[in-house]
Amino acid sequence: MSCRKNLRKWLICFSSLVLLCGVGAKYFGEHSAKQLQCNHVQLPAAALPGTGPLKIAFFSDVHNSKELLRKTVEYIAAVQPDIIIYGGDIVSAHERFMRTRWAVDGFKNLCSIAPVYAVLGNHDYEKLEQVERVYAAAGVTLLRNHALDWQTPSGSTLRIVGMGDWNEGDEVPSSCLQSVGAEQTPVLLLSHDPESRWQLRAYDWDLMLSGHTHGGQIGNPFTGEVISLRSSMPGGLFDFEGNRRVFVTRGVGAILGMRFFCPPELNILEVNKE
Repeated sequence: MSCRKNLRKWLICFSSLVLLCGVGAKYFGEHSAKQLQCNHVQLPAAALPGTGPLKIAFFSDVHNSKELLRKTVEYIAAVQPDIIIYGGDIVSAHERFMRTRWAVDGFKNLCSIAPVYAVLGNHDYEKLEQVERVYAAAGVTLLRNHALDWQTPSGSTLRIVGMGDWNEGDEVPSSCLQSVGAEQTPVLLLSHDPESRWQLRAYDWDLMLSGHTHGGQIGNPFTGEVISLRSSMPGGLFDFEGNRRVFVTRGVGAILGMRFFCPPELNILEVNKE
């Protein structure tokens, strides 16, 4: 009889411990997901050859987070970049996207700082009409398999190319990119998922900006390295086939609203003078 009582006592203690650990992990994850960082990254001039000094504010994956978008706008306003790039996924597919003034006002404030260019993320396709309306109301230029030429502060030309999302089968690179060796202008390529680089390897571009991975939302607490099963490029700057580079941001929002040792980030990418 005493053995049964002891077993019951240990089961209660164990269950209570598991419950406490679960509550603690949830609190820690939700708290960590709100600790937005503004990270400055120095890029070599060869990343975008011929453009001269350039400051790019790059962020992605807001996922309905009103407060984190507000903080992002504040950081960007303090930095005063030359251009602002958004990498997609304003929304989360499993959540409602309504009363969108927060998104319109947030991106409208960004447009008052510098030109804003955006691409669609895979979640955006679930609420496509609303997402497109938000961008149009805010003054954001949405690039969906489209290219345009933008004049840098030094007076040179930078070609900005925005792809439709690869996961949604919406990419049409032949409509906005030239084959390798044919392009004479430096190309900044915006593509939500970094894995799309394999489909775009036959085309001419210099620097790809991507999101999507969220850095795995989990990092190694000892090394700081992000852990992700989504991509071999989960976060940071990577070399790709010759002189090309891919930069992947950890993103601003988070699925399920939790992160562990992988804080959300806004990136300020600075190209050095040649």
